[in-house]
Amino acid sequence: MSELMIFERKEQAVASSRTVAKDFKKQHQHVTQSIENLISENSLVKSMFEKTTYLTERGREYKEYIMNRDGFSLLVMGFTGKEALEWKLKYIHAFNTMESIIRERQSTEWLLTRKQGKLIRRNETDVLAELAEYATQQGSKNMGKQVYQIYTKLVNSLVGIEKGGRETAPFKTLSVIMFLEDMILNTVRQEMKNRTYYKEIYRKCKENGEAVMRFAYLPSTPSLTA
Repeated sequence: MSELMIFERKEQAVASSRTVAKDFKKQHQHVTQSIENLISENSLVKSMFEKTTYLTERGREYKEYIMNRDGFSLLVMGFTGKEALEWKLKYIHAFNTMESIIRERQSTEWLLTRKQGKLIRRNETDVLAELAEYATQQGSKNMGKQVYQIYTKLVNSLVGIEKGGRETAPFKTLSVIMFLEDMILNTVRQEMKNRTYYKEIYRKCKENGEAVMRFAYLPSTPSLTA
């Protein structure tokens, strides 16, 4: 999988001049020069590009530009050929997808669900802290340090998102995450009362989560990469 084509910056879908250069098989310095030519020709273009820098593995600093959809469209207008057209279509799809995610995330419904989910997650964190101590008492040497990551990874894998993907997850996915974490919270709490072995608690949470996902019918995770 290639690096991310489109990402969010200041509530806008944007692309990097470096990624554009790589995908369209251009030298990055030529792409940045084209951008600067566009800016010099018309001052209105400046708002479509944000100049920034990046560091190489050797610690050297170079300039790059972050561009919104309009800036991207102006830049690649002159890129011709069959392969260039294919990449233009891929970028249009990626921009559309990210803009849809941003719009949904700004909706009242999404914001309320995310807020409720964070409250449940806070309660879940407290219970998992108890589980860490509980597992240590049962002989675990690593669970205390990893319990939070283990259960977060479980939920993310069940709904099919990567680490950090909750901020761009669709409303329905957030709703299922909230349900799963509430289930884990209550399962862990009850099983500790029952003195269940800590590894068996995880197995039960995973089994219950898989049962939930058989009926969740989540939308496919939108791709923002080539």
